[in-house]
Amino acid sequence: MVVKTVQPNRILPFSYKMLFAGGMIISLVFTMQAIIPYLYGGILEKFSWLFEGLPIITRYFLWVALIPLIFRCSHHLSWQNNLSLMRNLTHVFWGLLLGAIHSFVSYWIFIGIYLIFEDMDVSKAMSHILGSIYAGSVGSFVELWVILGLFNAINYYQKFQQQGITMANQEKELANAKLTAFRMQLHPHFLFNALNSVMSLIDVNKLKAKDMLVELSILMRRLLEQDDRHTVTVKDELSFIQSYLELERLRFEDRLMITYKIENEHYSALVPNLILQPIIENAIKHGFSQSTESCEITLEIKSQLGELVIIIEDNGIENPFIPRLPNSGGVGLKNVYQRLEQMFGDDFSCSAYAVKPKGFGVQLIFPLIRSNFS
Repeated sequence: MVVKTVQPNRILPFSYKMLFAGGMIISLVFTMQAIIPYLYGGILEKFSWLFEGLPIITRYFLWVALIPLIFRCSHHLSWQNNLSLMRNLTHVFWGLLLGAIHSFVSYWIFIGIYLIFEDMDVSKAMSHILGSIYAGSVGSFVELWVILGLFNAINYYQKFQQQGITMANQEKELANAKLTAFRMQLHPHFLFNALNSVMSLIDVNKLKAKDMLVELSILMRRLLEQDDRHTVTVKDELSFIQSYLELERLRFEDRLMITYKIENEHYSALVPNLILQPIIENAIKHGFSQSTESCEITLEIKSQLGELVIIIEDNGIENPFIPRLPNSGGVGLKNVYQRLEQMFGDDFSCSAYAVKPKGFGVQLIFPLIRSNFS
């Protein structure tokens, strides 16, 4: 069974203008090299542009003309580790043949142009012409392998770039999957707590429990509408928080109060989706669910040194337990920490502390990024 290797369509990595410019530069460099001995010897007038400069130009501009063909057939000309010795020797033979053809054609193009301007007995000069062609064949073969080496270097660089892009995309997809998993972890947690709140009211006030279910359905619909977004503006996040607080107010009535300290310029800042709700829910659940006192929560958002600072404090219990995130703490606070870590790496802070004279506080700090569409 014969397996055929299908070569992909290859696109020349540079334009024909760049090829022409490269041929011009190389021709000038080697022409200047030929001029230097005449220049240092003080006999520059003896340098023949037609006889010594023209062969250089025809030689390298013929390479320019052949490069597209060489690029497309480079897999038949270069040494490849995955091929047998005989196959690689065949490639070397084709390279030698192309070098000989290049030397032959370029030199006869030079002779043809030279004869337009000067007289020359070609038959008498034939031995010199053939010697120049044979000598030029070795140079052409070396130049061909330099060109093939350049193509291989470009090919490896392109593969390296593509691997980098692929790895970056894979890492991005993995990060998105982790963020989605962390966010989805909150949904059953939030729903469980909300349904518990409804159940606690069913025997006490059925009408209020019904209203809570209506508010809960509205809230869940909002969750689903922005479920595919990892970040939202502060304005959108606060809108969701206000809907959530409407649900909780049905339980706590006038006992639940929240104070916002947010400057207008920070409403366009981007924050992780659903980052505030677990913290506020934690304040209500652990600070006031077993208390008859008023529930006062302060939400402050400010910026400092290019970072967004979010502070949430309540006036709940005295000497609250202060978790050392992420090793301890409830599902909500651990989730907040993990999502910030996934999004910002080491460039964030998430800390809990006690509020004097009583209460619990959480401070989040991460890079300030503003939405372009707000």
